[in-house]
Amino acid sequence: MKHLAQTLTIFCVLLLLGACGSDENKQTAPTDNVSDTITIGAVLRLSRGASDGLPARHGMEIAVDQINAAGGINGKKLNIIFYDSKDDSTTAVNAVQKLISVDKVQAIVGPMMSGNVLASAPLCNRDKVVMITPSGTSPKISQAGPYVFRLCTPIHTQANALVTRAIALTGKNNPTAAIVYSNDPYGKGCKNLFVNYLQAQDITPAGIETFQRGDKDFQAQLTNISASNPDMLFFPGYLQETAPLISQARQMGLTGLSIGVFGDMAPQYIHLAGTAAENHLNASEYDEANPAEQNQKFVAAYKEMLAKNPQTSDNIMFASLTYDAVQLLASAFASGAASGEGIQSYLDKVENFPGVTGILNFDTNGDVQKGEVYLFQVKNGAYKKI
Repeated sequence: MKHLAQTLTIFCVLLLLGACGSDENKQTAPTDNVSDTITIGAVLRLSRGASDGLPARHGMEIAVDQINAAGGINGKKLNIIFYDSKDDSTTAVNAVQKLISVDKVQAIVGPMMSGNVLASAPLCNRDKVVMITPSGTSPKISQAGPYVFRLCTPIHTQANALVTRAIALTGKNNPTAAIVYSNDPYGKGCKNLFVNYLQAQDITPAGIETFQRGDKDFQAQLTNISASNPDMLFFPGYLQETAPLISQARQMGLTGLSIGVFGDMAPQYIHLAGTAAENHLNASEYDEANPAEQNQKFVAAYKEMLAKNPQTSDNIMFASLTYDAVQLLASAFASGAASGEGIQSYLDKVENFPGVTGILNFDTNGDVQKGEVYLFQVKNGAYKKI
């Protein structure tokens, strides 16, 4: 009898432990139906490339603050989990994987760089999580999969518009050109496109030179193209290098029209290049002077953020792109989309969404459609839309 009592006691203890374990699992399981928040993810350039990534973060935060102040999304607050891509594809992939598998988000804004987007896209397609890149410009992103959307103009469209306008601005029938580009995927892709579009206008670059990220001295490259003093100077890359590049070019007597890409669209470019920035031509995704009420509300909020954080990087273009990304996702959630599949379906069908970067639609490849490419020139130390 004593042995039987001990056996029954052990059996009851085991039953009790099993029951407690079962209750604990139920309590810790996700319960989206009772959650008072909706969470999205972000993979941005928060360390290397922070001059672009921090404004992108601020754009998302401004959107969230406005949405939550207005009552949230169907009564729920919007929340963002941020991760740093560190301009590294492996880091970006790991961040996307964590957002999907650990944080359980259904939508991600970012990554920002094309290589990171392409490396991470298979994960989002596999797990049916929407990815919206604000600034990945590679043509390959158009084929990255059904769950990948892009809010910026593909680089080939930008390059074509820049070449066409640059030729017109020279006022010459047969202007000459040279290219000095950043030796990374972004710079190489831009260089190849500039070559193609120039050749389509029967212009063969008089010289093509390259530089590395982090370079500060460009005398050798500029010396190699200086003999012809080209009418057009195409300098695709990032402002940390392209600003001193144009400054040194002017010091060496090169007088041609300078042309850049997204990497130059920031007040910091003008600050670093000084007077050498005057008349610099480049493309952008955003016109701060847009008089629409929504845009002016965004601009006011952005300027207020800068006033409170005077040391932060200032680049309203990247902030505008991520602001629109959050507003699009909020609209999807408000329509009842609760999964990646629902968000994807919403974005596929969205028509004439009123963004601060334009009236937004997406084509069958997930590429944004919003009209012409915005072109800007530096005039009297400030960017002016032309």
